[in-house]
Amino acid sequence: MSTRLFAPPETTRLPLTLPPVAPAPSSPGFPFLAAIAPVAASLVLWFATGSVLSLAFAALGPLLAVATMLDARRQRRRTIRLAEAERAEAFERLHRQIGLRHLDEAADLWSRHPPARSLAREGGVPAWGRDRLAPVVVGSAAVESAIRIEGSPVDERDRAAVDAARRLEHAPVIVDLRDGLGIVGSPQLVRAAARAVLVQLAHAVAPDLVAFTAPDTPAWAWVGMLPHAGAGTIAVVEAVPCTKPGATPSTRATRVGHDAEAAITVALASEASSLPPGLGVVIEIDAPRTARMLRAGDGGAPAELAPETLGLEQAAEWAEQARAFAARSGAVGAVAIPALVPVGDLPEPDAPVRSRASLRAALGVTREGVLELDLVADGPHAIVAGTTGSGKSEFLLAWIRQLAAAHPPERVAFLLVDFKGGAAFEPVAALPHVAGIVTDLEEAEAERAVLSLRAELRHRERVLRAAGVRDMSLLADDAPLGRLVVVIDEFQAMVQRFRELAAVVADIASRGRSLGVHLVLASQRPNGVLGDQVTANAPIRVSLRVMNRADSIAVVGTDEAAQIPVDRPGRGIVDRGDGTPVPFQSALVDGASIESVRRRFTDAPPVRRPWLDPLPRRLGPDELAHAVAESVGAAARTEGVHTGMHRTTASNAETARADARGSGRPASAVPFGLVDEPDLQRRSVAAWAPGDDGPLLVLGAPGSGRSTALAAIEAAMRAQPATGVTRLGNGRGADWAALIGLLGGHDSSPRRRLLVLDDLDACFAAWPEEYRHAAVAALERLLRETRGSGVSVVASAALGHRLGGGLRDLFGATLHLRHASRAELAHAGGVADLWQRDEPPGAGQWRGRRLQIVDAPRPPADAVPEPETVDFAAASVAVVSATVQRDLADLRALGLQPTLLAAGGEREVAAAVAALERPVVIGDAEAWMSAYSLSGRMRDSARLVVHGGLREFRALAPASAGRTGAISLPPLLDDADPECWQVDPGRTAARRRWKTTETSLNVQSGR
Repeated sequence: MSTRLFAPPETTRLPLTLPPVAPAPSSPGFPFLAAIAPVAASLVLWFATGSVLSLAFAALGPLLAVATMLDARRQRRRTIRLAEAERAEAFERLHRQIGLRHLDEAADLWSRHPPARSLAREGGVPAWGRDRLAPVVVGSAAVESAIRIEGSPVDERDRAAVDAARRLEHAPVIVDLRDGLGIVGSPQLVRAAARAVLVQLAHAVAPDLVAFTAPDTPAWAWVGMLPHAGAGTIAVVEAVPCTKPGATPSTRATRVGHDAEAAITVALASEASSLPPGLGVVIEIDAPRTARMLRAGDGGAPAELAPETLGLEQAAEWAEQARAFAARSGAVGAVAIPALVPVGDLPEPDAPVRSRASLRAALGVTREGVLELDLVADGPHAIVAGTTGSGKSEFLLAWIRQLAAAHPPERVAFLLVDFKGGAAFEPVAALPHVAGIVTDLEEAEAERAVLSLRAELRHRERVLRAAGVRDMSLLADDAPLGRLVVVIDEFQAMVQRFRELAAVVADIASRGRSLGVHLVLASQRPNGVLGDQVTANAPIRVSLRVMNRADSIAVVGTDEAAQIPVDRPGRGIVDRGDGTPVPFQSALVDGASIESVRRRFTDAPPVRRPWLDPLPRRLGPDELAHAVAESVGAAARTEGVHTGMHRTTASNAETARADARGSGRPASAVPFGLVDEPDLQRRSVAAWAPGDDGPLLVLGAPGSGRSTALAAIEAAMRAQPATGVTRLGNGRGADWAALIGLLGGHDSSPRRRLLVLDDLDACFAAWPEEYRHAAVAALERLLRETRGSGVSVVASAALGHRLGGGLRDLFGATLHLRHASRAELAHAGGVADLWQRDEPPGAGQWRGRRLQIVDAPRPPADAVPEPETVDFAAASVAVVSATVQRDLADLRALGLQPTLLAAGGEREVAAAVAALERPVVIGDAEAWMSAYSLSGRMRDSARLVVHGGLREFRALAPASAGRTGAISLPPLLDDADPECWQVDPGRTAARRRWKTTETSLNVQSGR
């Protein structure tokens, strides 16, 4: 039995089921109770009556029991006979239903695959389709049916019914001739079978797809009448001369086996051994109704079948009818498409076309002649599909070269985007028409180039508006605007990498027609990648060879592109937008043809580039100043303002930002870099306006340029009048004093001040705990009051989360530099898509756009006054020391006569102090805290010197002496060893130097 190739359509009738087997009735048993009951009754009567006759009733029990058992067996046999009769009737009905359904199934198969004899007998209209590998009927046989019976067989009748349902008699045997067909037998029979195959193929395949070839003999003369003249070939090959035994062999078989040009090979032979190898199906014909079929790779026994044959007269008559129908329908006269089309063989205009109303170019050859596509008339956009090795890149090169040859650079320019590494468009890179080539090797450059196209659309809208026209083709000849063709190879890869670019392409697709921007989108599998907005505006469809039928149908509406041979690069199907797919062969360009176009337009001016170069890796101060000046000039031209006033750098930056954002900024805005705005086709000056933006936080990894950013802002602020800068980082003592001075609002510096803190997340880490908490609290207060206090704050940190939520949220603006990872940048609040691993120092993002900070030299820091030396020349001096013995030796070395205060020695020291003119008393914190009376007197009248920490300070100094502004802490010392506090009566503590050398102390004896 042959394998079923095609299933019939689904039926709506009820499924067939095997008749159920009725359960056999159980065999009746002997009724013992019925037999015993009369015996027991007779015994009871005998005992009751004493009559012997009553014992006769005992014999009725066995008789009734036997009669009952015999009747039950009779009823069981009757029930079984009735069930068998009903099941037999059910099998008869089942077989009738199987027969009817087999008739329907066979009729459906024959209607979908009519035999050659039926086609020749009925004539009619050929069913020419676009599949040149249509299956054919080679005979009839019993094949496997699609009908199935539900239920499990339990006996031979069930199995017979199941086998009958599965076997479809006299059904067509359908084969696919993709790998060729061999027919073996007598010459008359094999030729008749071959004629049947050829007529079926000629009936199913359109004339422009294949051509039939056969030996040049009278037996095959009818093949020449067929109207088929396509590129593919269906070749009939007589591998061994089909002549009678003993006749002289003929040599008319010029081709044996698979031909390079053949889509299908039908080989005829008298013996199977004479067939060429590699045929997919071989049929051995023994008699007109007897044959065997063997499929390559089956490995089983040959399948028996009745071969399908057709007479010579019938075949010739059908060929004449087919040719007449082709003549009526206009299908006659097609020529074969060449396998190679040099671009030099295509026509070119004698002079460059300067009209904007056309972008016509000859790209290849069809059966009707030269293939010409016009992005203006047929477009405005095109979709190109093709798998690897199909010639897709060569087709794009041919399109670019032909457009460049026909139109000058001022009329058409190209933006080429290649997401296969950039090598595809390298041959045309030197053409003056090419505005630029963008590759996936530089992802950021590719993204910004495509984003710039939106700005290009706005630019073209302004040009058309100024010219008073609505369409590109209506511009005057001298208008400085040409058409732009954007060619994107591997569009699918670009969209997968940059999802947001799909919206940009869709925007261009919807607005590009009137603005003169055309898209040529190429991909291996465009199906499902292009949105509805793109496909609706791209009527030009081109598909070179693709792997799947669905991809071909999605692009050109037919599966022909999936059937293009692998050895036909450049062969494709094109739909110009009229819904008619046409096969073509793309032109092949070479270096010489491209060079000729380049030389022809070598004197043409450079074309307008639709995007700017990326930001420089280093931005010098002069470049920023030039950008500021340009932005000021643009703003002045836009507003019609002409002034001779000299403006400061800050006001220049402010004007630039006002022009960029359409809103005013105060004059305090300071420029610090350039912002890349590819969607606006420009660079803007990045400026920070403290009054509007609030405190600024600069975040970035080590080496990202945080200090450079702070230096740029500091330099710009110093250039503004009436503005002072306070930079922390001059030592703990100076930083504390500067921070508290700003907090107290009693600073005598200019009315506006800038506080600069580098490494904010670590700058207070080494401070004593109380001072660290106080400094953070003071900074938080400054950040809250910055807009009203006149103090602006700019700080930097490596990681924002190290600052804590309370401090981090007080910054109104954040400048993101390079971060260690994309996730870290996103966590810090930056735009993760702008992250780049190899960003140079100073590169980052500002307000969601790429930024490069100016590499400005760091301004010199303001001089920080050194603390004065502690003065012991006072009426009395009380020294609280953490290192009493060392400090006692220092005092003696200075010529002083200090009195040592020990714990419990207050009375002796008090007496000594009373006797001295200028007493100097030294002791540790415990000694002073235990000397209550002496401490009280010295605290009120003596100069206090504290050489130690807060414990020593609080042991003797009054509470008011330790208040610095609003904070109850004395000034912070850089180092408690060389520095100390000096507290005069009624004054707050002052930071002093303890000593550096013995002569450094200010000892003024006699004062």
